[in-house]
Amino acid sequence: MTSLLTNTAAMTALTTLKSISQSLDTTSNRVSTGQRVSAASDNAAYWSIATTVRTDNASLGAVKDSLGLGSSAVDTAYNGVTSVITNLQNMRTKLQTALQPGVDRSKVQTEIAAIQSQMKAVADSSVSSGQNWLSVNSSDATVYKDTQSVVAGFSRDKTGSINFSTVDVSILGTRLYDANSGGTQATTAKTTASTALSGTLNFSTTGVATFTLAANSGTADTITLDKTSLASAVANLAAVTQQELVNAINNQIAASANTAGKIQASLDGSNRLVFETIGGAATGTAAKIDVAMDAAATVNIGYGAASATATASGTAAAAGAGGGILDTGGANAVAAIKIYNAGTGAVSDNVLKGYINAVEAAIAKVTDVGTRLGASKTQIDGQKTFVETLMKVNDRTIGTLVDADIEEESTKLKALQTQQQLAVQALSIANSASQNVLSLFR
Repeated sequence: MTSLLTNTAAMTALTTLKSISQSLDTTSNRVSTGQRVSAASDNAAYWSIATTVRTDNASLGAVKDSLGLGSSAVDTAYNGVTSVITNLQNMRTKLQTALQPGVDRSKVQTEIAAIQSQMKAVADSSVSSGQNWLSVNSSDATVYKDTQSVVAGFSRDKTGSINFSTVDVSILGTRLYDANSGGTQATTAKTTASTALSGTLNFSTTGVATFTLAANSGTADTITLDKTSLASAVANLAAVTQQELVNAINNQIAASANTAGKIQASLDGSNRLVFETIGGAATGTAAKIDVAMDAAATVNIGYGAASATATASGTAAAAGAGGGILDTGGANAVAAIKIYNAGTGAVSDNVLKGYINAVEAAIAKVTDVGTRLGASKTQIDGQKTFVETLMKVNDRTIGTLVDADIEEESTKLKALQTQQQLAVQALSIANSASQNVLSLFR
């Protein structure tokens, strides 16, 4: 009977020691790895979720890298654009100087040629990661794309399907030079008033010019020019200047629901009011402008009497879609302007004025390129910040699921080591007692 009891005590001590050793192994692993779930056998559900989130974080890391490269490309193009704008402003100044009596236009032509060479060099060197968005060759299909896409987001829906979002930059809208001379560029839609504006316009009493404006066959917006809408935009309601009129129209377009960012008003060289589509997608046959004067209009802004309408559409690009902002137009292109030729001499004042208007128009278009690149940069940087935040949130999620409490596990480890020592001693005592009992029968 005594032998049976001592054997039972030994077996109990051995079982206790095994249990403590198993707990000790588990706790030691948690302390050494820092994780309470390091394998599927620890907790299958938590391990599966954590593995999926880790995979998503790796994908988000790749998205973050893509955004970094995209930001660099936009920065490079934007810096090139700002440099070209400065050069265009200098060119305009030189052309205006050439209008002065007695100026040697051959000397001015030398300066203009240097500016043209510098602009081309700036555009050609605006390269980031092998991409140039300012100087392209649209005939090279292996390199050129009308739209460059920067991967900006990654998501996984409830079915497990992967979705990517992108920030798209239209190279059709950013190219300043295009080496492809075999094609023609898609044009914007542009409608020009039939009558030029002369002097000032009177909106002080009952004067009103209300019209609807629609872009690209979309929903029309109503533009209302009267003493109420112009009160804060002009200096004198009885003598609204032509430029104040254009600024007021553009302000209302910018605040409109459907035409904002799609149409821009300006004046041509004859002081006629022009509406033109803007933005990378607003070219070709899809580009369209519809202007319809309201029946109540009493002030003629150049588009005729009340209820008059005007419509314009863009033209499609020919094969290759060649031509950039600065090199399209043949001899009249900004990149090809010459006010003096050794064989024919200096150009006339009228031709020179036309060149000044061409450079002014180019400044407006290149400025629009800078605006769109700046907007893309803001979008990319904002998305990059969001992705970084999302990765940190995912790290915290993984930590919540699988990370061990090191302080708690370390304390538990010490306790288990003490229990193991006691269990070894208990087993030793039980074995000794059994041997003592057996010795009595010898």
